Amino acid sequence: DGLIKKALLAFIEELSRDPDLLPCGLECLESEQEQALDMVAKLEKQPSNLVIAQGGDIQVQDLTGDWDLIFTTSSTMKFNQGLSGLGGSFPNGRFGGVVQKLQASKYTSDIEYKERIEVPAGASFDVTVTGEWRLKGTVNLFTGEPTTVMCVEPEKVVVGPTSNKADHWKSLGPLNLLDITYVDEDLRVMRGNTSTDTIFIFQRRA
Repeated sequence: DGLIKKALLAFIEELSRDPDLLPCGLECLESEQEQALDMVAKLEKQPSNLVIAQGGDIQVQDLTGDWDLIFTTSSTMKFNQGLSGLGGSFPNGRFGGVVQKLQASKYTSDIEYKERIEVPAGASFDVTVTGEWRLKGTVNLFTGEPTTVMCVEPEKVVVGPTSNKADHWKSLGPLNLLDITYVDEDLRVMRGNTSTDTIFIFQRRA
């Protein structure tokens, strides 16, 4: 059971070794992407998957915490070279990774993405996206199995002193409605609600 997860993490780590390539698999080859998708499909069937153990019923407390995005096949993120698109459009800037922070209390569920934009000569900065998230029980369109969908409503995008309404940022779209297809204590896989080959793999920060 643990072997598939270990192999997937080792594969992703290998992809991240080349410092000239963007992190999270944004510049990986199509063959490498296919390999990752195959491994994820096997991982999703493992008994360690809470989605299986809980009959598709994932709870908020299964997800709260800080998660690093470690791999994605999202064509939107590849096109934008990151989450906000600022990495590719900023002079000498490049995407340096993104952390997803999920918090929940009795009344609110807050989400924050912190995207690192690396710029030479100490000019690196963070792009912070804040909003709300919720979970919705539904049925997977493709498998007919019960599933939990994570719905995100981004509200603000903050860059330095400027704050913008998030509804103008089309680049955030692919993360707003995702099926949770695998989760354990420190790894989570989410797939596009309608495009199942779009995956996002998050690893919980220790």
